Amino acid sequence: MKRTALAFPLLLLGTAGATATPVRSLITGSGGQITTSPDTFAVSKRTSLGRTLLLGIGQGKATNNRINALGVIAFSESLTTDELDLYSKNVIRVALKCFNLRPERVPAIKAWLRLQNQTTLRTAANDFGPMTMRLQRGVLASGQYYTGVAMLRAGQPGVSPWTGYCTP
Repeated sequence: MKRTALAFPLLLLGTAGATATPVRSLITGSGGQITTSPDTFAVSKRTSLGRTLLLGIGQGKATNNRINALGVIAFSESLTTDELDLYSKNVIRVALKCFNLRPERVPAIKAWLRLQNQTTLRTAANDFGPMTMRLQRGVLASGQYYTGVAMLRAGQPGVSPWTGYCTP
């Protein structure tokens, strides 16, 4: 599997009292995690209909052990309804835990991902409060299709109002 690069500049400082979550604890699969590089891992997950969907997680450079940008990639030509549900669930879990988003933003994220899934190869972006999502659908050099969402937030993880963040 080839890796889609997600590069994000980070400027991070630490503050006591913040809540840290290891990013690897957020997305697991029964087959375990496949590490493709120090900043990237993949997980094979099963949809509600029993189909296998490979998800890749790539983090931007972390400073002071805090992540302020990362991506979630589904390796599929087009996401079926059950694959989209599984993908959305994992994207939202990352957004809530790593980017300290409020649960009220979940319906808007789900609706936006559903809308983007109706189109073919494309790039789109949208802001959900303090977090920006950039979606890209494309084909790797290997011929593998993917849908990837890069998430980033301005500010400093661990510093109010971004008190909940993820670590590598």
